[in-house]
Amino acid sequence: MVITAAPVGPAAAGPTLDDLIGRWCGDTSQYVFKKTELDVTLLSGQTPKHGPVPKILKVETKGDKIQVYWQPDQPGNSTSFKLSSDKQLIQQSQTEGDKGPKRVFKRC
Repeated sequence: MVITAAPVGPAAAGPTLDDLIGRWCGDTSQYVFKKTELDVTLLSGQTPKHGPVPKILKVETKGDKIQVYWQPDQPGNSTSFKLSSDKQLIQQSQTEGDKGPKRVFKRC
């Protein structure tokens, strides 16, 4: 797994993979990020279409954005997140990959 960061200056210490690690609760799902995978639980009881444990290929950060790339390595197989100032994890609306809506998660 590759982790890269592109800070703009010394004061621009943005989020890192360590900021993602742990449990996040949303309205329709719960995420548990680990260094190499994401455990996804849908509150509806259904199985996620990508499977319950997608594997992380690499993570890139820039500013307050976190881009997680999933295995297998193919175009559109990534998810964009933003870590807000109040420490909410915001999964950005997807136009590729799972094409999901914007989702907001809090630590739980």
